[in-house]
Parts: sequence; C-alpha cells; structure tokens
Amino acid sequence: MKFPIGLRLNAKINNITKLGFFVTLPHHHHGLIFYKDFGDKWESAKNKYNIGDEVRVVIINNHQGKISLSLSQVNNPDLIDPTNEFKESKDFAPLVSLVEDANKKIANLKNSIELSDQ
Repeated sequence: MKFPIGLRLNAKINNITKLGFFVTLPHHHHGLIFYKDFGDKWESAKNKYNIGDEVRVVIINNHQGKISLSLSQVNNPDLIDPTNEFKESKDFAPLVSLVEDANKKIANLKNSIELSDQ
C-alpha cells in the first residue's frame, strides 16, 4: 500500500515515548506522530491517549519509508487527500446559494411566527 501525503487513515497507537506516538498503519506499516505535533499540549496528550487507542491521522511526510503523521492537521484543507473523489471540486456556489435561500426562509418563518404571537 502506498502512503501519499494528505492521505487520511486510522492508526493504532502501539508505543508512547519522548519522541511521540508510534502507531501501526494498515498492512502492518508503522509511523510516528512527533511530539511537536501537539505543541504545548504534549504533556496532556500523553495522558489522554493510551496504547491500543485508534486515532485518525494524516500523512505529512513519507521519505524512504519513514512515515510522519499528524493528528492536529487531519482537517487541514491544504493537505488534499489523494483518495478523495471530490478533491477537484472547487465550485461551491450552488451550496452557498442553497444555504442563503434556507436562511432567508428561516428568517421569514421567524418573522411570521413573531407577528402571529402579537
């Protein structure tokens, strides 16, 4: 299995050290969530997670088979998941229009309810 940058997947924590969390990825590959990924919350993260916990991670580097992972960047839109079938979608105008129309209808309903209560 290839592990391209941006790929999101589940990993199982198998060791917690001073360097970070060593995890097992699918197909018996391994990776590291470096302690700096947690910033100043590293100490609390060590207490929050346990060996055996499953976490959602994103691949941030894969150099010569050494896979660097991140928990904090899982929702980073700049790390595009190459397996996401919608990665090329940039046209959100129809959705924005739909939300705006819904918000207008909600406002009208609220106004009509307030008028009927008077």
